[in-house]
Formats: sequence, C-alpha cells, structure tokens
Amino acid sequence: MVFYLPDFNSGILPETEAFHCIKVLRKGKGDTCKVVDGKGQSAMAKIEDPNPKKCLVSLQNIQKVEKGWKEQIYLAIAPTKQMERMEWMVEKCTEIGVDGFVFIHTARTERDVLKLDRLEKAAISAMKQSGQAWLPSFVWHEKWSKFPWSEFETIWLADLSKIAKDRIEIKPGKNLIFIGPEGDFTVNELEEISKNQAVSIRLRPQVLRTETAAIYALSMAHLG
Repeated sequence: MVFYLPDFNSGILPETEAFHCIKVLRKGKGDTCKVVDGKGQSAMAKIEDPNPKKCLVSLQNIQKVEKGWKEQIYLAIAPTKQMERMEWMVEKCTEIGVDGFVFIHTARTERDVLKLDRLEKAAISAMKQSGQAWLPSFVWHEKWSKFPWSEFETIWLADLSKIAKDRIEIKPGKNLIFIGPEGDFTVNELEEISKNQAVSIRLRPQVLRTETAAIYALSMAHLG
C-alpha cells in the first residue's frame, strides 16, 4: 500500500491518509509503509506516532522516481456537467501520465463552478494505485479571455476537419492539448486558438465525448 505524503520535510501524513493507515490497515508504531510526495520522490516511512489524524513518520531510503515520459504534457478541457465523468477522466489520464489539467470555461461549457479538490482526490488515488510518484497539477480558468497562452510552447487542438494531422508529435517544453466542450468551440474561440499557432489534430472520424477525446489524445501523445 502506498500513501501520499506531500511534504517530506514535515513527515506528517494528511488526515485522510493517516486514518486509512492507522484505523483501516491497523498499522502501529514501528510499522513501515511506502510514501510518495507527488513531486517525483518515494521513500519508506517508519511510523513514529500512530495518530489517525496526523500520523508522524520518519523517512528512509528517499529516491527520485522518473516520470516515464520526457516532455511536459497538459490537457485543456471544458468540464462537463457531470462531475463523475471528469473524475473518471482524471483517474485514467493520471494512470497514463499527464503533467497537468487546465480546465477552461468556454461559451458552451456546461458548468460555472468546478471543485478541484474532488478531481485532485481522484488523481491522488490513481497516482498511488498505478505506482507513480508524480501528481498532475490542476487549474480552473473561469474566464476564456484570461487564458495564459504564453505559458505553453506548443498547442494542439482536437479537430474533426479532414486537413488536421493524424498524430501528435510532442515537442520540447510545455505541450497543451485542447479538448473542446460538447458542441465544440465557437467560431471566435477557434479563431483565437488558431492565432496562438495551434496545430490541428484529428483523433477519430467519429465525434468523441469529452472524456474519451482527452484519454485518446493523451494516448496519442505518448505514442508519438
């Protein structure tokens, strides 16, 4: 069993992790478990104080864990109305490998409020279950006009047009893959994405649901 310890310097497991470790698995003082910090480090942890609210551990054999992919890959997604679909997508994309999720509010986005903590919990669970030590970042941009285009070196746009490329060739630096809302981007939004030198990619001949498109595009990115 792997536990999430975001701050290796503190040595204190978050309450949810501490409760599971002490109350569910019934681990006690002197027992050991594996921990990851979500920033690329793993270690063996010895329980010093089996407190179910803030379990104190001492770390041994701290190691650096490689991501498993070279360049940075981010997904820009207009969230759907059903949070369960977004949680499932986050879980699967985290398992595959992604550096971050950039949730965007477009003209056709079906929700105005997005609780990132629910999505982060899904990512933490997937990270631990898949044996990784890297936790993706989460950002919610409520205003399309404030989108930070300059943060990304290469932008890819999921596009149904026949002239779009049929593969994603990840470039050095930060790569962003845009997945549109159900109903797609508006003409104005597509124009702005194009202004920022986005490369169109065709995922499948048929229309894919938002979460399916995200998972498919991410898989394409890893396969090159």
